[in-house]
Amino acid sequence: MLVRIFKIFFVFMIISISFLFFIGLYNFKKNILSFTKYNKESPNIVILTGGTNRIKDGLKIVEDFKKSKKHNYKILVSGTGTGFTKNSLKIKLGPNFNAHLIQCCIDLDNVSQNTFTNASETLKWTNKNNIKEFILITSNYHMPRALLEFKDAMPNLKIYTYAITPKKHDIENWFGSYQTFGLVFTEYCKHIVASIRIKFFKR
Repeated sequence: MLVRIFKIFFVFMIISISFLFFIGLYNFKKNILSFTKYNKESPNIVILTGGTNRIKDGLKIVEDFKKSKKHNYKILVSGTGTGFTKNSLKIKLGPNFNAHLIQCCIDLDNVSQNTFTNASETLKWTNKNNIKEFILITSNYHMPRALLEFKDAMPNLKIYTYAITPKKHDIENWFGSYQTFGLVFTEYCKHIVASIRIKFFKR
């Protein structure tokens, strides 16, 4: 009798946890779509690499801002990888991009390998440049976890978000593509792991 009760309880717990997980996943998807594009100028901008066209789209935004010539910009491109240089960036962006912007205003972070270290290296950059606020640019599906990590590392700084919509993934219609569903599912799992680490462990 006790064995049967235990089995029923175990099945009930599995169903309940699964239900809560998928409710959380659905809310996570809505959260991804809730991020707006911060459309005011800020002289300080952080662009996270990793997603398709993040650097190109991010720096196109910066180039549009730069036309006003109101600010001296400080831009960090975080997670470029070892050996990536400003010359590499020029080649990647092509001849039509403002080369002066690359030379005058951009710092490259070659150290970061994940979102946790993106936040750690950005903290060093903000301290070095006495920065109190910045716009964070990354893909919309990555923004929840990125913002979680960045706020944990820099709780006293103002962080504005500019979420880039990926061309290959229609997050709104995520069930229409197993790749898009898998992307959101994976990000949700990573977000859970990051949340647990932040709650129970210090940086």
